[in-house]
Amino acid sequence: MKSPVARGGAVLVALVFLALAFRLFRLTAEYAVNIFFWDQWDFNDATVFSPHSLWQIFRFQHGPHRQGLGGLLAALVDPIFRWNTRSEAFVATALVVVAGLFMLYLKCRLLGPLTWTDVAIPMLVFTPAQWEPVWTTVNFAHGTLPVLLIVLYCLTWTWTDERARYALMTALNFGILYTGLGLIVGLLTPVLLLAQYRGGKSPGMKKYLLTCTALSIASLASFFVSYKNQDASGCTSIFSSAPLEYGRFFFLLFATPFGIRGTGWMATLAGGLVLLAVAAIAAVSWKTVLSRAEVRALPIVQATLSAYMLIFCAAAAIGRTCTSLQDAHTSRYGNYRQLLVLCLFFGALALPRPRWRAVAPLLVLLLIPSLFLTQADAGEMIEDYQLKSGWRDCYLGGKSIAECDDTEGLIYPDPQLTHLQQKLDYLRAKRLNLFDHAPEVRR
Repeated sequence: MKSPVARGGAVLVALVFLALAFRLFRLTAEYAVNIFFWDQWDFNDATVFSPHSLWQIFRFQHGPHRQGLGGLLAALVDPIFRWNTRSEAFVATALVVVAGLFMLYLKCRLLGPLTWTDVAIPMLVFTPAQWEPVWTTVNFAHGTLPVLLIVLYCLTWTWTDERARYALMTALNFGILYTGLGLIVGLLTPVLLLAQYRGGKSPGMKKYLLTCTALSIASLASFFVSYKNQDASGCTSIFSSAPLEYGRFFFLLFATPFGIRGTGWMATLAGGLVLLAVAAIAAVSWKTVLSRAEVRALPIVQATLSAYMLIFCAAAAIGRTCTSLQDAHTSRYGNYRQLLVLCLFFGALALPRPRWRAVAPLLVLLLIPSLFLTQADAGEMIEDYQLKSGWRDCYLGGKSIAECDDTEGLIYPDPQLTHLQQKLDYLRAKRLNLFDHAPEVRR
């Protein structure tokens, strides 16, 4: 039977979770607009503007990643709402909530019942810093769904039935590596499976593990069939910045989850300290995973989360430093950074000495700034809302793309490149997206 203190901790976590989830839904209701925006005019080619099979949608490439399960989810649910991007934003917000619930469950599976310090999980999950992929330019494959899938992937390592664990993990791995920037998991899975091969495994289980490993390698190889090197940064060269700038960008990526948005040396130092903590977790957990025959789920989960974030941030630094150091704080990475903080939180709770576990309450305090909208984020959210709603009203009012671009701003940087006029005509004919329930306009 739970003690009053334990029950009180669980109640506190539940109340904080509900309050912060409600706020995220309220922000979605306030800022989501029913009109495709920027990249949505491109990756929706797979699901809206031209016929694709489910397999083609799954493998559809947008930028450096594929749509995977994100594309399939959009093809499944968005027709119900007539491709209303406002409704799509609420679905994305719901995915964030579900991911948060599974994070709490993962914590209980790995480290025991909820305590008051577990408020860190809703605090990291419901940060408003993730506004761009949740309600501005919604793409299920980029951010919201990959994070949920990676948490589920970590949960599979807590299953006691080995055959079911490895089978589900291999299947999840296939879906994750095709879904946005979940590709990194596809690099880790064969290594993690081979690490399980040692120990007192029966010959049958060893063959089973080798089969799963072979399937995971084949899944990774399949990703690169017909793959095109598509840079999403817009820079003439991703190697145009000074070498020191890449390091600073890399460090700054680790500072953002704690509300630090500067690009000076203090912000860089703060990010470097967080990076050191993640690197230490990676070193300890991977040493445990690779050197011991029997390993508990926690080191494997920590190895997965820490390696994922280190590789993710390194790739982001290589691809985005050329844009500006400020882009290290971009909202588009907000969902992925949740995994970084989750890794740190689990690491704090797993420290061997009780005195050291005071790091967990400290982490809760450090997360408080992330609960508030920065002035820069609030300004961008309002600007995007006004641009999208103004452009929508302008076009529905009978004006042309060029006229609306001039008065309201761009909803796509190069209308001719994406055939914007033809796509708008298609949406009008089908009464989809911004034309759903809109009055007919003669042109």
